[in-house]
Amino acid sequence: MSLMQISNIYKSFSGETLFKDISFNINEKDKIGLIGINGAGKSTLIKILLGQEEPDINPITHKLGTITKASDLKVGYLSQHSDLNPNNNVLEELLDTFGTLRSDYNRIAELTKILMSDDNENLHHELADLISSYEEKGGYTTEYKIKKVLNDLEFEENLWENKIATLSGGQQTKISLCKILLDEPTLLILDEPTNHLDLEAIEWLESFLKNYKQSFLLISHDKYFLDNTVNRIFEIEAKYLKIYKGNYTDFTIQKEIFLSGALKSFEQEQEKIKKLEEFVAKYKAGQKSKQARGRQKFLDRMDRAENPTTNIKTMSIQFKIDTPSTKKVLEIKDLTKSFSNNLLFQNFNLSLEKGERVALIGRNGVGKSTILKIINNLENYDSGVVEFGEKLKIGYYDQHHQGLYLKNTVLEEIISNFDIKEEEARGYLGQFLFSQDDVFKQIQSLSGGERARVSLLKLILSKPNFLILDEPTNHLDIYSREILESAFDSFEGTMLVVSHDRHFLNTIVDKLCIIDKTKTFYFDGSYDEYVEQRDVNIVKPAIKKVVNISDDKKVKEEISALQKENMSLEKKLKKLDSEEKQLQAKLEKAGVSNNLEELISLQTKIEDINEQMLQIIENIDNNEKRIVEINS
Repeated sequence: MSLMQISNIYKSFSGETLFKDISFNINEKDKIGLIGINGAGKSTLIKILLGQEEPDINPITHKLGTITKASDLKVGYLSQHSDLNPNNNVLEELLDTFGTLRSDYNRIAELTKILMSDDNENLHHELADLISSYEEKGGYTTEYKIKKVLNDLEFEENLWENKIATLSGGQQTKISLCKILLDEPTLLILDEPTNHLDLEAIEWLESFLKNYKQSFLLISHDKYFLDNTVNRIFEIEAKYLKIYKGNYTDFTIQKEIFLSGALKSFEQEQEKIKKLEEFVAKYKAGQKSKQARGRQKFLDRMDRAENPTTNIKTMSIQFKIDTPSTKKVLEIKDLTKSFSNNLLFQNFNLSLEKGERVALIGRNGVGKSTILKIINNLENYDSGVVEFGEKLKIGYYDQHHQGLYLKNTVLEEIISNFDIKEEEARGYLGQFLFSQDDVFKQIQSLSGGERARVSLLKLILSKPNFLILDEPTNHLDIYSREILESAFDSFEGTMLVVSHDRHFLNTIVDKLCIIDKTKTFYFDGSYDEYVEQRDVNIVKPAIKKVVNISDDKKVKEEISALQKENMSLEKKLKKLDSEEKQLQAKLEKAGVSNNLEELISLQTKIEDINEQMLQIIENIDNNEKRIVEINS
């Protein structure tokens, strides 16, 4: 059954077409992920579906698109920004959903408390009347519904009386979701629901949506989250919407196939246009001028396809290092920090060596970002030791972009921080999608994604050998995240990062540092491997593969040596693989020319490289087995 039918929707912004001919259905059981670059119009489309904005008349067809909804459709909307009342407690906030019931509920609670110490007959009568009225309005049924939803969403009962202002971002998201679910929607719309959530809250939301029985449509730039929640992908690209079946991984496979076919069609069309234009140029004044004019009319009428490989403008990112650091990069011992006598963390320890990539993870509020600020001398600490290695050049990426001067233009921000001329600065900004008049925008007028791009460019131009990153993928669309991940993957320095992006943690980081108020653990491996071990040992205080930071120094040194050897072996393996591919290409050419002597020589070299690669793989496996033995 169709819940909503959207047909030929057109929308423009400041005279420019945002999107056109948008058509799709939302059906029962649909779990849809809406993706596209920042500025493609995803949030605008959502607002049109919600009736908060109106579509425009298409200037070509002079028609207004249509939106048809099922008669019983009830939409629940979870926005990026909470509209909760910070002064309410949890139960009060949820009771507000049901009009006057909250005031009755509060008065009943107040009278009950008074009558415990003052047996006043008038108050007894007032309480009896109020309870009767409350019951008639369905108050107790409503209370049951609220408490059931809170329990279903695994919201701890000891927090029900807490003020909204005291809750974490993840807890507030749960309360917003509670309010929506109490209205029993048939379609749930979520706009970047994982923003500001910690990993635990993201995993909870993911599990909730997996088991959600109704339809939903969500905007997200989190590939991992999309892979685990949706069964359809809607992509807005080059002003149009394309629909793909399956999750994000399925989408990437289908899009690759689509692009292959689209590119072939585009190339065929270009060849046809070229031949037509050549015919017109050759015969427009000769005996075949009539045919030439006919072909020109055909060319004029053609609705020419855009090149499918150049639709999306992407950033050009490459990190370069001027000077490598020494082996020791950072040593933190017994670090403690409190705010207003409230302990944030204590006895935090961290050791970083050249080339390591470590992520700090833990619940929101445990002090991950504060640790990064302490390292950058932007925050004081109560006690402990912070020691740096030599020849360090730190590049710090702050998720709030506090290093940007808001009154600067984009161009001024680059020129004032680096010894480069305007033309060179414009060149760099062009690589980061700031072109023409964009460079004269003030920083304070930029979107979150635009500020992120300016901060990233400043980071790259500083040529650091030690990257300290606080949520580097926030505000970036999927495509920019992929480019950024590729750039970080090729970075040859040391990296310390705070991130809730699980795909980033799986592809870029090789070690996790799990932070609690009083404990710190290391985990060697990807985030997925950590979760697997954590879930297996869920009732145990420690994780099998997690090594306490205070472990014996010799054990740590052996592990570090094995890891460094494996990094070196991986580089050799990559180099040999590249050489083998080059030899294979030469082998194919020799086969075409039937050069027997060269074929034999090349085949011998390829076999020799393959033997070397097998030996390296075996050495890496042996080292990994040894690391597992040490950690067991």
